[in-house]
Amino acid sequence: MHGFLRSILKSAVLVLPFALAIPAEAQQMSTYQDSCRQIRVHGATVAADCRRMDGSFNETAIEIRGIANIDGNLQFSSMVQPSSYQLTCRHIRVIGATLTAVCRRMDGSWNESSILIPGIANIDGNLQYQ
Repeated sequence: MHGFLRSILKSAVLVLPFALAIPAEAQQMSTYQDSCRQIRVHGATVAADCRRMDGSFNETAIEIRGIANIDGNLQFSSMVQPSSYQLTCRHIRVIGATLTAVCRRMDGSWNESSILIPGIANIDGNLQYQ
């Protein structure tokens, strides 16, 4: 019985920190890719031609917030932080709401990484944060 109880306690100690981990800021999925075309990125700015409510398209752009290069991996920090990945990444591209780049690691090597861009929507032809 003691061995069984000890096993359960060990499992709880290993799992509990992950179960209690709550993101500092809830991230909504981007939806702009559903009603925008010719989506492109330049540095930390995503641009697209987005459909207005009347059916016409509008060219619009927005700064991507909160994405950084952490040792070769694109990671989200906070919607209030400006993005910094563009300073240490190259071959930056976007497909839909996925940002992909080749980012420098601390040891000088390069790593390809991808991340979903959070929180951007098409609001009547304009890219805006939700």
